[in-house]
Amino acid sequence: MAELSTITVLTTANLKGDLSLLPRLFTLIQQERRASSGLVLLFDLGDTCALEAWICHATQGRAPFLVLDGMGYDAAVIGGPEQVPIPPSSLGRLAGQMVMPFAIWNRVLRLAKRGITFHLAPGNPPLPEISPVIRVDRSTAALPGVGESSLMLGDVSPEHLARVDLSWPEWTVQAAKLVPVQPNTPPDPTILTLVEFVENEARGYADL
Repeated sequence: MAELSTITVLTTANLKGDLSLLPRLFTLIQQERRASSGLVLLFDLGDTCALEAWICHATQGRAPFLVLDGMGYDAAVIGGPEQVPIPPSSLGRLAGQMVMPFAIWNRVLRLAKRGITFHLAPGNPPLPEISPVIRVDRSTAALPGVGESSLMLGDVSPEHLARVDLSWPEWTVQAAKLVPVQPNTPPDPTILTLVEFVENEARGYADL
């Protein structure tokens, strides 16, 4: 295996319960994964549900996270500036059903992938002194600047994917961009089927 020299961080946010976006978004995620030569980390930064989204009401916010888990997200941020945070009881029901961990606002989540340990820090928790730290600040949509040696992830517009490439082990930003989901982006058939399944299950909850 070639020595790791780059790490790519992909982020989304503001899904707001619209699961119909996810099959096309996954196609874009897969394209960006293939365009990366190193390790790829994928995070959702929050506002996964919205007050007007029926599926969030029917499942107490669980449905979108089940799809994100199926898409291979490495973590999803919960809490902070979200308009519709997932209730603790519903969060507890998800805990044993998913591979994807949650990053709770103002708490540090320890992650390990391909032998490298990271810390994801949404909000303003006490930061660890060791290993790379990925901070999350939803109050800004600014992308990190080239050459920066610390990584701060900002908010991401709906129907967009943010990408940040870093050198490893220097942990220096090489490039950052916001990639839109184009109208002609084809939906991924596997995620499309997963969304249909989750929505059908949610309708069952709504009818109870």
